[in-house]
Amino acid sequence: MFVTKQEAAQRQAMDRRVLAPGDAPGDAPGDDALAGTRQQKRKVAVFVAHGMGQQVPFETMDSVAAGLIAHAQRNGHPKPAIRTRTCLLDGALSSAANGKDAKDPQKLQRIEMDLLDAHGQPVEVHVYEGYWASITEGQVTIVDVMKFLWAGGMNGIRKGGEDFRRWLFDSPVNFGKQRGTVSGLGVALAVLGSLVFANFLITVTFADQLVGRISGAANSGLAMSHKTFSALIALMAAWVLFSGMVGWMLNRASKGRRAAWTKGLWWLLGTWVGATMVMGAVPLIALAGVSMDSLGLSLPMPVAIGVWLALLLVSREVRNIMIQFPGDVAAYISTHTLDRFQEIRTRIKERVGCAARAIYSDKSYTGVVWVGHSLGSVVVYDALNALLTDDALAKDDNKVRAIARTRLLLTFGSPLDKIAFIFAAQASKPTETRDMLAASFQPLILDYESYRKIPWVNIWSPADIISGSLDFYDDLNNNKSKGLEVQNKKDPQATTPLMAHIEYWENPLLFEHIYEGIVRKDEALAAVR
Repeated sequence: MFVTKQEAAQRQAMDRRVLAPGDAPGDAPGDDALAGTRQQKRKVAVFVAHGMGQQVPFETMDSVAAGLIAHAQRNGHPKPAIRTRTCLLDGALSSAANGKDAKDPQKLQRIEMDLLDAHGQPVEVHVYEGYWASITEGQVTIVDVMKFLWAGGMNGIRKGGEDFRRWLFDSPVNFGKQRGTVSGLGVALAVLGSLVFANFLITVTFADQLVGRISGAANSGLAMSHKTFSALIALMAAWVLFSGMVGWMLNRASKGRRAAWTKGLWWLLGTWVGATMVMGAVPLIALAGVSMDSLGLSLPMPVAIGVWLALLLVSREVRNIMIQFPGDVAAYISTHTLDRFQEIRTRIKERVGCAARAIYSDKSYTGVVWVGHSLGSVVVYDALNALLTDDALAKDDNKVRAIARTRLLLTFGSPLDKIAFIFAAQASKPTETRDMLAASFQPLILDYESYRKIPWVNIWSPADIISGSLDFYDDLNNNKSKGLEVQNKKDPQATTPLMAHIEYWENPLLFEHIYEGIVRKDEALAAVR
């Protein structure tokens, strides 16, 4: 976009000027009074990216701020006061991104608070959000999701019999056969296939009954008797009720933190998986002509229609969930299949990357803490790698000293390991050269001494099927990895099956590590300056 000299001068005058909501530029009350106090404090930025699904703007940064306040109070510190600001920050030099030497000012919202470090010294904390959910909204169809899940699962299973190799730190690393991942993919595909197949066949069988009625067939469809159809619908109704009960118990256990229920909930989930797989086979058996009269299940046709409509509603909800959650993953990592997904990923990386560069352009921040939940951990991993690459390529006077000023990379509920395995499995004939090229723009897996002195903490839970320990980002046979590998931390309070994926937000472990990153002394980073 063309910018006149006058507009450029106005933007420069507005640089890093903090505005309270509703204040006009130049007359923000109290700015001069606050300036003297703020200059005496260390300033640290926290940059957080949300996960998949329908996310509300500012919700994630609000959760981080609330968690930090609770952590401060647990440690006997006074409750920090909250300030909200809209600010205009310089963009970092963007020549690496768009081929021109120019700065792109960014208007960002933030939450401000003052925390005390272990020595009682104040640290001014600014919480920013990398919000990207609006980019994927409405861009993914259920067909896209099904193709992605099926292709990824089948490729993962196909590659499961081979050793998984990955190029890390200038050498190929062999992680061996991933049998656990393959078995999990097999079960997931069986459940997915059963849901899709049962949904299709239920529609077909209902259409069969409807056509039979219209054609005048007595108590029968064209391919299935009314009694068999009625028994099938009754079985489906029982499955829906059972599914609702399992969902209710999971939700109640999550809110009530009933750790004693964990083993029973896993048993229930296993039973549900088995029932779902059977459900996919039963309609096929019925269509093959096997009578279900012996089951003694019978529903009047009006009741059967009501159950069928309820099944359609359940199917719609399942479809919405799959589009909102796996759909975001498909849009972000399936760049090898559709051009529009490549565009979506590019837009997400540009939005999050521009915000991150703007934060680093503010030289008053002594450090930046990166936080990513779920798919957001993949987004911040990509954004941090891009920032480190741009900084390495920039001229000295344009560097933002990203290595020295990054205090922590914190991922939680992260699918990074699973994506590394499944996405690598997408290539039918992977080559070492291709792996080397993929690693070349990921500094975090290029050099321990230069980049991995940035602390990386990953919080996960065995009850969270999306996350896992991050093992594919370190070469433990490399002597240089000692003390610099990913610190994988199990959250002992995230125990509810499936629901553990969002329980991290309510547990102290997450905010303990964010706080540690915030108050880490500058001397601790001196080695990477």
